[in-house]
This record gives sequence, structure tokens and C-alpha cells, in this order.
Amino acid sequence: MENQALTGRQASPSVAGYRWWSLTVILLATFMAILDVFVVNVSIPDIKKGLSSTDGQVEWVVTSYTIAYAVLLVTGGRLGDYWGRKRMFLWGMTGFTIASALCGMAPIAELLIAARVLQGMSAAMMIPQVLSTIQVHFTGRERGIALGIYGGVIGLASVAGQIIGGFVLEWNIAGLGWRNVFFINIPFGIISIVGSMIVLKESHSDSPVVKLDIIGLSSITVGLLLLIYPLISGRESGWPWWTYASLALAALVISLGLVYERHVKKKGRVPFIQLSLFQYPAFTRGLLVTLAYYSGNAGLYFVLVLFLQQGLGLSPLASGLTFLPLGIGFAASSMLAQKLVKAFSEKVVYWGAILMLVSDLALIGLLYESGEHLSKMLLYLLMLLVGAGQGVIAPPLLQTILFRIRQQDSGAASGILTTMTQISQALGIAILGGVFYTLADHHGYITAFRDALWVLLALGTAVLIGLMNLIRLHK
Repeated sequence: MENQALTGRQASPSVAGYRWWSLTVILLATFMAILDVFVVNVSIPDIKKGLSSTDGQVEWVVTSYTIAYAVLLVTGGRLGDYWGRKRMFLWGMTGFTIASALCGMAPIAELLIAARVLQGMSAAMMIPQVLSTIQVHFTGRERGIALGIYGGVIGLASVAGQIIGGFVLEWNIAGLGWRNVFFINIPFGIISIVGSMIVLKESHSDSPVVKLDIIGLSSITVGLLLLIYPLISGRESGWPWWTYASLALAALVISLGLVYERHVKKKGRVPFIQLSLFQYPAFTRGLLVTLAYYSGNAGLYFVLVLFLQQGLGLSPLASGLTFLPLGIGFAASSMLAQKLVKAFSEKVVYWGAILMLVSDLALIGLLYESGEHLSKMLLYLLMLLVGAGQGVIAPPLLQTILFRIRQQDSGAASGILTTMTQISQALGIAILGGVFYTLADHHGYITAFRDALWVLLALGTAVLIGLMNLIRLHK
């Protein structure tokens, strides 16, 4: 299945000798960046209380990082291709470490949100270099293994964020409370910076250096902000007319931006979004599956924490540990995904989606039956099954989307793919968070969580249908 016809610059023997150490270093950074999307979730009640912030502000603490991360990923990938992937990785890792310190020192919600934006911008500079480095330095079976590990790290970090955040809040080092969830990034950031300076080898794209498409970048950025802002802030404002106008304007701005990108391409210049990548049907359809898959995952993690802490009254540590079975299931199944695909064909991903759907349905049924007296053991079991289903899907999905992409386009492709992942997470948090908060205000946390799960069930159904179309196309 792997396309062996590689073009562009090949890894030198010295790079090949370091590739697995390099993978370890860049995956540590990947773990940190994804962790920071979710580590804040378990800290939301403490941040809200400590900074006297609103529900909308704490949603922005989560999504501001994700949005900044998303809209600059393509630029980060392009800069890495042209200016050097190691160089951009180091700049991004340094900025991320500094921004983490600023987050921990923020005295008000507005400054915390601003520091989270800086964190997201820094992550966008370093994370595209990860997939690009894997595409450049690994081929054949080893690339499949590396991508499988990468997918596993993403899923593990998504779950570990909740658990690590719970432990950090429980320990309350130096009485700093929620601030420690940001300060813990600093030592790991320093380790990653030093490690990358030692083991990473520089690589570039063979394509000539071109000017960045600032208008394309701006249109996509503005369009995303116009889309997500009303989804987060509209509820607290009572859904006035400007929220609907903003959503309509978002569609218009993004559409005009894509038209402009086609114009840039016709003029022989390089657009912000490399539209030629969408000539691959697997790439296009895979992005739609990615949208449904990651928005559901992020939305679940967000509302589950709110339900556990504010609905059931669990401590941050206890709520974080609820994600442990989910993380175990994800890690185990993602590591086995390649073997399962080899043994049972790519259709094994269908069973991953079905497992997620059945688990969601079972949890909805338990909430109708037991309410706040929900059995913890049954909840842990269902989280294990949800994680196992998610883990079976992630690595094959990544490989199916990327396997026909040319090496010289790896930076642009990985940037678009990771951008879609982050946009999906921001939308999932905004939509499911909005449903949860709206229902919680009027019907309580049990009903809010249960009905949010119906939205999650719809997204899971979309994932299953999308995977069926994608695998059928892939044959």
C-alpha cells in the first residue's frame, strides 16, 4: 500500500542513523503540545474560580490555544520546508516554553487567553515539522510504524492531559493551584530543546523559496474566528442577531478566501492552502472524517470533565483518573492497529467506530436509568471501550490520508491535516460545550451531559459512514 516512489531530498546516512532518536525528541514535543490542549480541561473549575471568569472565558482559555494553533499550522509547515525543519522546531519549542511560563503567571483571564494564543502560535511552528520529518526520514514499513506511534502519542496525550492535570492540582505544588498545569511544561520544554539541538538533523524542501500568501492566511484566520466566536460567546449574550450574522459572514469570508487561493494558483504563485492536494480524493474525504472524529473526541473530553466535577462533585484528580481507562484503551488499540489492519484488512476501523457508538449509547442508557448514581465501574468500562474504538481508527486514518502525497508536498499536507485536527477540536469544544452549558443552566448537569452525548452519537455515525466511503475509495 505504501507509495515507494519518493521524490525530493532523501535522508542522508547520518540522518538515518539518528532517525529513531529524532522521532523520540519530536514526539516529546508533540505530546506536550497536544497535552496542553486538554490539560486545561480538568483545571476549568479552578481557573474559573481563581480568576473570577465566566463560562465563555474559560471556553476561550481552551479554544484560543487551539485556534491560534490551527490557523498557523500551514504557515509553520511551509516555513519549515523552506527555512529548515530543525530551525523552526527549535523556535517553536522555545516560544512554547516561554508562553507556558506566561500562562502560569497570568493575573486575569484576558491575559491568560492572550498567553494561550502565544502558546498556540508557538506550537504551530513546531508541530508541522513532526509529520514532515517522519515523511522525509522514514519510508516503507518504518514510516507506517512511525506514523502509528505518532497517532498513538496524539491520543495518549489527549487523555493524559486530564490525568496529569488532576495529579498536578491534587499535589498543589507551592500552593500555586491551576498555575502548575502550565509551569510543568517548562522543564520538559528545556529537555526537548536540548535534545533536538543534539539529535535532530536539518532538512529542507527542494522547492524554491516563495513569499507567504498573507491574504490567504488572513482570510482563513478571520473566517475561523467569525465561525467560532459566536459559538462560544453567543450563549452568554442570548444569541443576538450578530451571532447569526457572524456565522454567515464566516462562510462568505472562507469561500472568498478559497476563490482567491485559486486565483493565486492560476497566476503561478504559491497559495497559502495548496489546493492541488485536494485532487487526491482520499485526502479530501479523509479531512471530512477527521473533522467528525476529532471534534467528537475533544467535545467528549471537555463535557465529561464538567459533568464529573460540577455534576457529580468529583475532585480534579478523581475526574482525571476517570480518563485512565480511556487512555489505556486508546494506547493499546492504536499500537495494535497496524497488526489488526494487516490481519483483518482496513475494514477493522469500522469496528472501532461501531465500538464508540455502542459505548455512547450504553452511557446514554445508564444516565437515563441511574442519573447521578451512575456506577463508576461501568463508567470506567465504557471509557475503556471508547478509547479502544478511538485508537483503532487514528493511525490507519492518518496513513490513508497521507500515503499518496508526494514527499515535496509533505509539509503542506501535514499542515493542512493537523490544521483540520485542531479546527475540529475547537469546533467540538464550542458546539458540545455550548449544548452542555445551555442545558445545565435549565435542566442540570445530568441532562446536559446525556443530551451532549446524543450530539456525540451523531458525530460517531458520521465517522462510520465517512470511513466506509474512504476505505472503499482506497482500494
